[in-house]
Amino acid sequence: MQKQFGGNNRWLGVNWQISMNSGWGILGLNLVLEAERDGRLVPVPLVPTLHADYFPPHYQRLMEPVLARERVACQQLEGKKEGTFRCEFPVLHSLGNWLGWDSAAEKMERVLGSINLAIIFLEDTQMRPRAAVASKQFDRILAGSTWNKEVLCKNGILNVETFLQGVDLSLFCPARKEAAKGKPFVIFSGGKLEYRKGQDITVAAFRKFHQRHPDAMLVTAWHNPWPKTIFGLDRAGHVAGSPVLDAQGRTDVLGWLEVNGIPRGACHDLGPIPNYLMPEAYSQVDVAVLPNRCEGGTNLVAMECLACGIPTILSANTGHLDLADERHCYPLLKQGPVQPMPPFFGTEGWGESDVDEVVEALERVYRDRGEAAKRGAAANRFMQDWTWQKRFEELVQHLQHVQSERLA
Repeated sequence: MQKQFGGNNRWLGVNWQISMNSGWGILGLNLVLEAERDGRLVPVPLVPTLHADYFPPHYQRLMEPVLARERVACQQLEGKKEGTFRCEFPVLHSLGNWLGWDSAAEKMERVLGSINLAIIFLEDTQMRPRAAVASKQFDRILAGSTWNKEVLCKNGILNVETFLQGVDLSLFCPARKEAAKGKPFVIFSGGKLEYRKGQDITVAAFRKFHQRHPDAMLVTAWHNPWPKTIFGLDRAGHVAGSPVLDAQGRTDVLGWLEVNGIPRGACHDLGPIPNYLMPEAYSQVDVAVLPNRCEGGTNLVAMECLACGIPTILSANTGHLDLADERHCYPLLKQGPVQPMPPFFGTEGWGESDVDEVVEALERVYRDRGEAAKRGAAANRFMQDWTWQKRFEELVQHLQHVQSERLA
């Protein structure tokens, strides 16, 4: 049974949870903020925002009318437990690796709009035969990277365009603090702790590098709110075991690093940290290391590091290929095949970075700080075109194109 869900026809529904502690949440937040600033469309979240009271004051002021509309929308939807609800306004949807899975191929979205755009970040390249059928409930699918678009097209999904993420350049900009005498050489690694993100490669490379340079320190932002996904980190043989939870139920990153030969004094884990506080952490960093095996999108952490002018070592595979360029980062070009591991059954296009190449890239930054600073400055210039304002404009254009196609 289908039911009608009303609202202003200028509304733009966002059908996933906004928050400050996940990639999807940050994407939704920035699109909503940009829409609210722009004024042509009126953003309304269709899923209750997570911890809105944790937003910084300048976000809360702009989000206040958005959250008021969210309460109205969610109250209406809460009263309708069954059926598909047709909205009288466009709706943005989130897609991940479920697209085309047997359990989801026949499932329609609970909420459908007058126009339906779906943003997708796909890592698993083994898509089910029904994926193309499942995709047709959307007018257009917006792939988070050039690689993602290629994977989708190869699997017969043709209503797809590339839609890269943005970065808040008012937050993420060069703010490097003057290094004090005797200050450690700070190496940053970010992204939720899991095999796909390649932290085991980072650990192996840092272990070698620290033996040569005891002044090096590894700073990590590896918080993973889904601890059950932290497994298989030792599969490639770079590390021993996976982290366990401490007495407070948090991932014991430092204990795991110590087991793997990195002294506690040579590392610092930031733990769960709101995204808007990351610029302060980045201001302390000499180099970022991101040897990720796969990114469906362009990796928000990598984009933030580049925007902050941090010399960044980046695996040249999958979604990173939209960013990786010798002129403004240190691309890891040696990319070996990656064997599938649950929950991912297809790893075509994934890349296994070479530990020694990571170490050599760290050496290049350590030895030639002048060249590293130049690449960092070039990275910041490169990212000036990656604003959320521009991404929102592209989103509006997609909506307009769909509307035009219907009228043709």
